[in-house]
Amino acid sequence: MAILAFYLLIVMDYKLSGLLILGVLMLAGCAGSRSVTSGRSTVDYNSYNEDLTSTRPVYGSTSANSPVASRPAVPVTTPPTTTRKPDMRKPNAPVEALHINRRLDLVLDTIATRNRTIRYAPGFRIQVYVGTQRQEADAAKLLISQNFPELSPYLSYNQPTYKLKVGDFMHRLDAERYYNSIRRLMASAQLQPDKVDIRRSLLIK
Repeated sequence: MAILAFYLLIVMDYKLSGLLILGVLMLAGCAGSRSVTSGRSTVDYNSYNEDLTSTRPVYGSTSANSPVASRPAVPVTTPPTTTRKPDMRKPNAPVEALHINRRLDLVLDTIATRNRTIRYAPGFRIQVYVGTQRQEADAAKLLISQNFPELSPYLSYNQPTYKLKVGDFMHRLDAERYYNSIRRLMASAQLQPDKVDIRRSLLIK
């Protein structure tokens, strides 16, 4: 401790750099550390051995050197055999949890009925034309219907703009396949998310 105080005095008097202070503190810390050894001796856990015969269960009172044949013979009695008449009744039907089946059928029927009422779902359409000219929109519609008759055209008018979209695609991959083909015919085509007709989407191959 005295050495540390002496070094600190030197540093304070001569205003040495912070690096020297750090070095002195590290040297003092290393010099004061001692190797701590445990007073216990090392134990080899691999050579652990314990006698567990006192805790093992003992079955019966036979000694180890008595043969098995010396046990007293127990008389074996066979139960009297009775002849059974064959059952003439019809076998029972398998037992089912009918109440669960009925409830499950009701739930499935309601889900199927609800699904039949859903007509539109989120999907994708390809926008082919956007502009103010009705003749150009009709020409684009004719071009698409000649090359892709399976795609349904949708022409909408929001003054003063005509928009022509084609197709009902549930999945983006199907839409991109048609989009690449349509783009060769019309460079202004765009793939857009939209509500699509589910029944018509099933007709597209």
